[in-house]
Amino acid sequence: MSWKRPPDEIVGYRITVVPTNECSISAMTDLVFLVDGSWSVGRNNFRYILDFMVALVSAFDIGEEKTRVGVVQYSSDTRTEFNLNQYFRRSDLLDAIKRIPYKGGNTMTGEAIDYLVKNTFTESAGARKGFPKVAIVITDGKAQDEVEIPARELRNIGVEVFSLALPRYILCIYEYIHWCLYCLLGIKAADAKELKLIASQPSLKHVFNVANFDGIVDIQNEIILQVCSGVDEQLGELVSGEEVVEPPSNLVATQISSKSVRITWDPSASQITGYRVQFIPMIAGGKQHVLSVGPQTTALNVKDLSPDTEYQINVYAMRGLTPSEPITIMEKTQQVKVQVECSRGVDVKADVVFLVDGSYSIGIANFVKVRAFLEVLVKSFEISPRKVQISLVQYSRDPHMEFSLNRYNRVEDIIQAINTFPYRGGSTNTGKAMTYVREKVFVTSKGSRPNVPRVMILITDGKSSDAFKEPAIKLRDADVEIFAVGVKDAVRTELEAIASPPAETHVYTVEDFDAFQRISFELTQSVCLRIEQELAAIRKKSYVPAKNMVFSDVTSDSFKVSWSAAGSEVLSYLIKYKVAIGGDEFIVSVPASSTSSVLINLLPETTYAVSVIAEYEDGDGPPLDGEETTLEVKGAPRNLRITDETTDSFIVGWTPAPGNVLRYRLVYRPLTGGERRQVTVSANERSTTLQNLTPDTRYEVSVIAEYQSGPGNALNGYAKTDEVRGIPRNLRVSDVTTSTMKLSWSAAPGKVQQYFITYTPVAGGETKELTVKGDTTSKVLKGLDEATRYALTVSALYASGAGEALSGEGETLE
Repeated sequence: MSWKRPPDEIVGYRITVVPTNECSISAMTDLVFLVDGSWSVGRNNFRYILDFMVALVSAFDIGEEKTRVGVVQYSSDTRTEFNLNQYFRRSDLLDAIKRIPYKGGNTMTGEAIDYLVKNTFTESAGARKGFPKVAIVITDGKAQDEVEIPARELRNIGVEVFSLALPRYILCIYEYIHWCLYCLLGIKAADAKELKLIASQPSLKHVFNVANFDGIVDIQNEIILQVCSGVDEQLGELVSGEEVVEPPSNLVATQISSKSVRITWDPSASQITGYRVQFIPMIAGGKQHVLSVGPQTTALNVKDLSPDTEYQINVYAMRGLTPSEPITIMEKTQQVKVQVECSRGVDVKADVVFLVDGSYSIGIANFVKVRAFLEVLVKSFEISPRKVQISLVQYSRDPHMEFSLNRYNRVEDIIQAINTFPYRGGSTNTGKAMTYVREKVFVTSKGSRPNVPRVMILITDGKSSDAFKEPAIKLRDADVEIFAVGVKDAVRTELEAIASPPAETHVYTVEDFDAFQRISFELTQSVCLRIEQELAAIRKKSYVPAKNMVFSDVTSDSFKVSWSAAGSEVLSYLIKYKVAIGGDEFIVSVPASSTSSVLINLLPETTYAVSVIAEYEDGDGPPLDGEETTLEVKGAPRNLRITDETTDSFIVGWTPAPGNVLRYRLVYRPLTGGERRQVTVSANERSTTLQNLTPDTRYEVSVIAEYQSGPGNALNGYAKTDEVRGIPRNLRVSDVTTSTMKLSWSAAPGKVQQYFITYTPVAGGETKELTVKGDTTSKVLKGLDEATRYALTVSALYASGAGEALSGEGETLE
């Protein structure tokens, strides 16, 4: 056996597996390697492919519920090395990869991709619903069948496809005793356009091409980074598209009254846009309350409910129009408490003056009955300087203060004074008496208090002897609530003119003094109710509203509303907002410590009416109102695509930006620096061709949507022009001998890495191949047969593949 030394131009290749990046813990996927096992790969280089697979798999967290890995090898036919559901431990998986045997055969890539669709990414083979799917196609040569349709079908079932093109080396082994020498018989590159047809878009992130096996190490981490990134993006899309909206929890009703219920809940764990609150009455014909609140609201005081009514309370978490399951409780509002006695009221305060007619028409006997009636009324109140104060004024021709508001602090003392004050007699000057009450009784020196309800109860038996209308109006204008009780000959029209409206609850008439008992219940009830209403009105006046509304951070779907703090006793703020002209009202509740809120999920270019209401323990302050208009929708295009790359052009495509786009502006320049150029296209365009570019150059590309109000955010990406691949010229044969001839040629264009030379006897025989360095333009062919005519070819080899061959013939001498 003889052996030949390999050509000097050829060097050996070896891969070193270097430490790799790792994917995030959440990056879980079904990952399948489709590996070219054809003869052109070579047994030795196949081991390097296995090492690369080991490195990439090591970046993932392997497990049954984590990342699953399968391997399929193809050549003339396709076989499964192991499916996705076979190995769930990393150590077992890595051992299995290292044991994969080299197959050998032709390069039927299209058939192998179709095999993945029908046999590998299936439930029976371990593929899971709701998990990202990734295929990595590793090949070293052009397919011998059609790949575009199978690749499209693979991508259409949701598989993200990466393609890695390796150098093509055909190796033969010559052994002689202890020698083991490898000789290179041929080098060709995989077809770059074919790889782009196989892989997902954009091709810059999914297609990888190496000129030699050492180059795998250089791009190994880049491939891992892109695969991990693709898995994370798929996971994000799956979660946003399929995740169930989690309901809120721990719904509790507190502060239950006859007309309101305050509820609180714990927030949903999902990303939501708000909550929908329902109060459904469990009685036929009852009014249902439905409120929409923002995502940051977890407490709400629902008002205007029906008393003594059971409600089903539902709270839904909302993502857009999609609701969660509701969390539900049942709660019943309280009965309306009809108070006969104000002493049972909560914090009832009032200054009450009895204005009693002591004219001669009353008489001593009836005056005793008046005293008894006053005693009944007094016992309805809780007497103290901090609660209810009582004053008594008797009038006839002139008024006389029997005791002032601040004279007695105990009910016993007031009753004693009522039972002992004298009957004075005289005419009936009611007008003069009311003026006296306003000027001499409801004054600070006599115990009258600010911000406390004022009540006067007039008891008379006859027509007034003086003008009464003007004094009554002035007394009512001084915030005194007037009740009038007429006995026997009292004129009802006169009483109605004196009393506060409405007359039905403020004017009472009886036929004689013995009938006082009949009206005491109704009168007391009316007085107590008006005191409570007046107290609420006074309290409301004391509720300091929020001030100084300011809007900021306005976008197309949100804005921030801010305000100055209200009073120190504010419990929370309620923000109500709706489209200014029509539309549903939405509510956001924030704690008293907050003085701003961001309102989200708004419509673009829409004016909203906003009210901020300070909530206090017993009521709400007046609203602070304002309006703000959202901006037009401005955003970035999506899904940048680079296709149809040539040496001086490529097509840039994109998914439209949101909103009313006026035009798109494309800005591009070489990554290594250089002139920044730009073009504009109409708003309805989805792609454009960038021309007059530099060959074999990586470009930074930005697509910007332009709006009436200015540019949106840029969609950025990268593209690369093809390198120039051409044909050598002027093939010449010289220095011919019986066993040698010299080949010369003019250099091919572009960055030639090597020239590939073949020579074959025209009459038939073995084709021989060799390579020379890319800066060489001649080569002496040796070991030829004498007097033999040879067919000669010279091809330029580039990083992206081989150019066309230059052909010729030459003949050795005899």
